[in-house]
Amino acid sequence: MGKRRWILWQGLIAPSMERFVAARTDSGFQLSGLLLQAHQDAPYVVRYSIEVDEAWRTRAVQVEVENDGPHRIGLVTDGSGRWSRDGDRLPTLDDCLDVDLEWSPSTNTLPIRRQGLALGETKPVAAAWVRFPSLEVQRLDQSYERLDARRYRYRSGRFTADLAVDEDGMVLQYGVNWKAVATSGELG
Repeated sequence: MGKRRWILWQGLIAPSMERFVAARTDSGFQLSGLLLQAHQDAPYVVRYSIEVDEAWRTRAVQVEVENDGPHRIGLVTDGSGRWSRDGDRLPTLDDCLDVDLEWSPSTNTLPIRRQGLALGETKPVAAAWVRFPSLEVQRLDQSYERLDARRYRYRSGRFTADLAVDEDGMVLQYGVNWKAVATSGELG
């Protein structure tokens, strides 16, 4: 079995917790998580699994949202920005290399690891944004700026958040929204 990382995040604004696992596989990495979130006074459970290749490009995504019953989607991409949902092509997501799960800090690791930004460098990113609880998928233009060895600034539209990361590029603090309260393992 490959190396693994575990993180438990606590939501700082909305009542929420997320348990995240990143594991090395033969073809890249497997990211999975369980998110408990209150949204508009309703409790939600989100389970997800994301496969990425060695270059940290998203290859497959499975998401299940449970509220009044389970709702699921499956996304696949060729690694160069061609996406499909449950077998149907999604041309509006062309050129998106990453997935971004709306309530989760986990997917910020993908462009951080993939881009390898130099200090002070900023790069735009287009992501396939999975909205919760609706599971609507849309294009989300964003950017990452490397502020120092372990800090990045994330921007999308008027939203900005500073991200503190560890040596693996895993988010430890996501602005005022999330904070890691427990971590273990190593990814390498």
